[in-house]
Amino acid sequence: MQKISSYLYPNRVELLANLAGFITEYTNVYQRNVKIYNGIDNTIEFDIKNADQKRIDLATLTQIELNVMDAQGNSLENSPYTVTPTTLKGIATVTIPQEDLTDLSSQYLKYSVSALKNGADVLLYADSRFGAVGKIELVGDAMPTLRNEKVYDRFSGEIDFLGNVKNHTSAIPCKFYEAIPTTEMSFDITYTDYTGELYIEATKDSTISVESFNRNGVKLVTFTPPVGTGTFTQSFTLPVGDYNYFRVVWTYLDPTLIGVYGNGASPTGTVDKVVVS
Repeated sequence: MQKISSYLYPNRVELLANLAGFITEYTNVYQRNVKIYNGIDNTIEFDIKNADQKRIDLATLTQIELNVMDAQGNSLENSPYTVTPTTLKGIATVTIPQEDLTDLSSQYLKYSVSALKNGADVLLYADSRFGAVGKIELVGDAMPTLRNEKVYDRFSGEIDFLGNVKNHTSAIPCKFYEAIPTTEMSFDITYTDYTGELYIEATKDSTISVESFNRNGVKLVTFTPPVGTGTFTQSFTLPVGDYNYFRVVWTYLDPTLIGVYGNGASPTGTVDKVVVS
């Protein structure tokens, strides 16, 4: 039998308030990284002390704020976050909402904590060497999530030996490292004033090369948009089966121009984007 121990342990960070103008007593040799996670509100607790390692009365400070930045110094959209004193002397908490982390991948962020004392700015230091910037490690997902949809809006084109122009998305993977394997994928294809043929093709090749679709591909869905003007979205849902990659392809067709532009056709309209989920 396996036994797993769990701990209800505060995500607590010690900070030093330089209120006397010079810190002499305490040297914090190591300040650990703060770990936060996607999919959940992250509450961080600050233990704010003076140079003698005594908790200070936070009523002497106002507008305590947590600033969170990426590696380049760009702040999170809703940063700074308000740090709220608790009923315990020197202890304050702040929450980084899960919505602010939704679109962020795992990475190291930077943070600093500032306040006002008697109307003057005060930095709260992570150690006695005036290190005011600490690290937050955004580890990843702590709660079950759905795979985010992906937008393809940059396309490639190729010309076959008959002169037909084929435009297509890059290869779209459909096999992932998942607890529950993906059984189907949805495609939303948005086009404007388009006249031509749209189709989705798939390949069982495990790695992609120039011949994965041209020789080993299978055309699954073919759709010819009705003649008309405007922007439309066409949706398809396909089973994954044994396929490893899909791609969306479109060929401009204008029968009246065959023979004028070789066997190809003059482009009519555009395919704007493909959203895959």
